Order: sequence, then C-alpha cells, then structure tokens
Amino acid sequence: MDFVIALDAQTAHKQPSWPGQPETALWAYPRLTAAKGYSADLAVATLQTLYSLRRRIELLVSLHSKIANRSDLRSDLQDLAHVR
Repeated sequence: MDFVIALDAQTAHKQPSWPGQPETALWAYPRLTAAKGYSADLAVATLQTLYSLRRRIELLVSLHSKIANRSDLRSDLQDLAHVR
C-alpha cells in the first residue's frame, strides 16, 4: 500500500499521481528554515521536530503491519498528524 506524507501544507497539494493513487496525510510542522542564523531556540525546535517525526514513523510502521484494510490505514495515517 502506497502513501504520501507531506510535512507542510504547501507541498501537500503537489503529490505525484500514479495508478492506484496513494493514501495521503498532512503531518504539519513549523517551518524551521524561516529562522535566521543559529540560536538555541532553533536547535531545540529542530530536535523536537525530528523526535516527533521519528515517533510518528515508528507508530506508522507498527500500525501498518497490523491493519488489514485500506480505510483503517487511511484513518490511522491521518490521526498520526495529532501525535506530538
């Protein structure tokens, strides 16, 4: 089963199209590239984003192996957007 996960709203609409269109989800994160220069706040925000993304991927992998139908995966994929 194919799926596309966008990390910001701008790229969510730019997904490729192919036969058997994949499931999609938006896991929005704050834009880190907007910050200028280096600061401790930027470093902390970057680490928080990476840890959150890692957690969501770990949950997705564990759920994916247990889900039998496409609609359950779609629902869980979109629900993971709310996990921090």
